Amino acid sequence: MTNIEIAHSRIDYSFILDYDKNETLQASRSFLGHGFVNNAEAGSFLRKTLRLQDINLSSNKISTIPKGLFLHPFKQLLTLNMSRNNLIAFPKFHASIKALQIIDLTFNRITDFKDEDIDQFEKLGEVDLLLRENPFKCFCKTLQFMKWLGQSSRVSDILDLTCVTEKASHRIMSIVISHLKTFEISCKDKFWLTFAVAITCSIAIIAILYFVIVVRYKHAIEFFSLRWKMKKKKYKELKEVHKYDAFISFSHTDAEWVKQFDDKLSSMCFSLCMESKDFFVGNRIEGNVINVIDSSRKIIFIITQNFIKSYWESYEMEMTRMDAYLKGREEMVIIVLQDKIEIYNMPETIQNIWSTIIRIQWPNGDNLPYNAQEIFYEKMKIYLNL
Repeated sequence: MTNIEIAHSRIDYSFILDYDKNETLQASRSFLGHGFVNNAEAGSFLRKTLRLQDINLSSNKISTIPKGLFLHPFKQLLTLNMSRNNLIAFPKFHASIKALQIIDLTFNRITDFKDEDIDQFEKLGEVDLLLRENPFKCFCKTLQFMKWLGQSSRVSDILDLTCVTEKASHRIMSIVISHLKTFEISCKDKFWLTFAVAITCSIAIIAILYFVIVVRYKHAIEFFSLRWKMKKKKYKELKEVHKYDAFISFSHTDAEWVKQFDDKLSSMCFSLCMESKDFFVGNRIEGNVINVIDSSRKIIFIITQNFIKSYWESYEMEMTRMDAYLKGREEMVIIVLQDKIEIYNMPETIQNIWSTIIRIQWPNGDNLPYNAQEIFYEKMKIYLNL
């Protein structure tokens, strides 16, 4: 027997193994695609028919060629017809196959050849390749494949090939290849445009992140930066002994009331620090703030509407919060509420530490006890001695 014809039928292809002297295999429309998928040994389908000269496996709905199917030494193989299947890649062949003259891959689903596919085809020698009616892509990423098509003389039906561009338009492959230089330049321009857009977007994202981080954590960044600078200059942090009982932070608009507050506490033998009398002239205000926080057992914030509007008072509060967190001195903060202000109207820094700080309301309003202020200062005395 020199021919096996099994077209138009569902087969158990294991019987082919017994025909080791056949020269032609006609297995068109035999539903082999289904059999290949469900048989782990499908790659051994042709292992004993090594004298085959013509193999026709067309119209079998084959989407993937079984591993090893053509990796047998078919030294006499002349034609291979794999047309009208669902192949997406070029088959792999045994290195001894050199007599092959025609490979028919028409009417499949191949979009391009990868570099390894091209190398595999070139090793087969002088073989003609049929490729029409495949959905080829004329994309920048398939440029090498198109270059190869333009240089190869073995794609017999190249004038019949079509492709789809990245803009979803259908083109004749030979026309695209004839303008390949222009196409390649446009790909390079597109690459650099994409690269430039990517770099610009990356820089923009980094800038936005930087801005968000700096704005959100600017006080924390500045606090640790100042700490580091002070350490470099060998400043010694006070630990047990403090120069002041308290540092008073307030809005300059409230200076008159604060002066009375300071005088009263000073008369009670408390040593108090205020910007107007204790900051070192010539030093940056940020450094002065850090120094007095370190030098004071307590930090008193006089909270008024004016205080809430002030940048520097908010800055001092944030520095205090960071110091208290760093050294475990949450009890160092005393809030004196001179005005009646709801917590949700206060700076975020105060809201964040509200549950851990000492709070005392200055007596305002009607129907207050005659000694309301004395009670207030007695409370202050207790809190400052804690």
